[in-house]
Amino acid sequence: MRVAQRLNRGMPPNVTIRLRVWWLLVLFPIVLFNQLLAPHPVWVALLVTLAGLYGIAYAWVRNQAPHVTVVRERVGSILVAGDTLREEFELRNSSRLPVLWAEFVDESDVPHYQPGRVAACSADGFYRWRAAAVCERRGVFRLGPHRLRFGDPFGIFSVDVDFDHAEALLIYPRVAKLPALRLPHGNASGSDRRRRPIRGSLPSATVSDYRPGDSLRHIHWPSSARQSRLMVKDLEIEPSGDVWIVLDLNRMAHTLDSPNNTLEHGVIVAASLAAELLSGGERRAVGLLAASGTASPHEQRTVYIEPQPGQAQLWSILSALAPVQPSDITLAELLFSSREMLGRRRTLIVVTPQVASLRQRSNLSHRAGGEEALTVEVTPDGRQAATDRDSPAWLAELVHLRSTGLDSSVLLIASDDEDEQSGKVEGTVDALRGLLAGYEIGCQVIGVNQRLPSVLTFRRTRRVIRSTPTGGVVSYEIEEEVG
Repeated sequence: MRVAQRLNRGMPPNVTIRLRVWWLLVLFPIVLFNQLLAPHPVWVALLVTLAGLYGIAYAWVRNQAPHVTVVRERVGSILVAGDTLREEFELRNSSRLPVLWAEFVDESDVPHYQPGRVAACSADGFYRWRAAAVCERRGVFRLGPHRLRFGDPFGIFSVDVDFDHAEALLIYPRVAKLPALRLPHGNASGSDRRRRPIRGSLPSATVSDYRPGDSLRHIHWPSSARQSRLMVKDLEIEPSGDVWIVLDLNRMAHTLDSPNNTLEHGVIVAASLAAELLSGGERRAVGLLAASGTASPHEQRTVYIEPQPGQAQLWSILSALAPVQPSDITLAELLFSSREMLGRRRTLIVVTPQVASLRQRSNLSHRAGGEEALTVEVTPDGRQAATDRDSPAWLAELVHLRSTGLDSSVLLIASDDEDEQSGKVEGTVDALRGLLAGYEIGCQVIGVNQRLPSVLTFRRTRRVIRSTPTGGVVSYEIEEEVG
């Protein structure tokens, strides 16, 4: 420890000089002892040579340590899944001694990205290189920190220069062009917005039976007197253009290890849907709701972005979708816990792969207002009816939310081998679609093998350097479109 402190005395805090070859020091007492017992010019020459080697080596690294550095710069600012990450590096040597070898060690966690290199640099010169890697998946990664290691010509000492700066690299999910979807259309945009009633909900010409929770202000007394039971006026609630995109991230519902990864496909569909609604002619206000896992296996986090219009909202949604991971929270639990946050007069678009939910009956045990929540069941002839038997809990939640003024639509992420994985039960998708249709909940299916072309593209210019057969170098720029 004391030797290391003496070697690094006066050095910057990020520079560390280390003694790599120490066994030669053992020769010093041996040669000195021989010189004392039998003086001879050979022992003197050995002492001078050893001292000279260590002295020159230490002076070499001591002179270079504060003057050798490396600079990295990322090319481009926006990266989507499938794009190529490119960085430019420059090794700078401002000392009067050449860097005979320098090893660049990078600690980035970007998958399959290895910009490390061993290079040399002349005195008061520089050396440049480039590194690239395809961003195979979306997420939040780290560029850096990195370390530069070099040494003296004899390999006796080495210098480690640590660069602690790290940059967060955000890789957005790919935004694709979705097939023609029958999306719910609100009339709270364009010219329809001017017809929005100031008082909110307006009474209609129909009445219905009173249910616990209905306001007493809406009781229609003449009809109640005629029917001998309480009747309430139906309210015409104007549908809103605000849309909630609810992404199901429950790990039990997704095929994570399959080549047809429904999780990644669901993220792409959610991002593409947000881009379509925010950038379309209607300029809808779009929000995002999901329950994502974290690095800790027992922690979950809720992704909650309130509906807002505009392109800034799109990038907020894409940034929130980039790091999402599978979670243990089911779609039914997410919907149940978010009842108050979802509000009213909005539309829910649920992106889920739950094709097998019709076979995997789950009991909805939540209670609301002291009464058992509504459950649904499909009958053998294909019809649907309300019942108190076991049913898909997330579907019961959608039915409950509809009663509070939230219309729903489902985008089903279906794998081509879904039936094979679930016991070769045929007609699963059709059965689920029919069940949803019985409660006037729209359902559309997007297969994971369905190719979705990218729409989030931008043009950029990059320099290409190629060697000629004669040993020369040709440099030129090319313009490319990235998506």
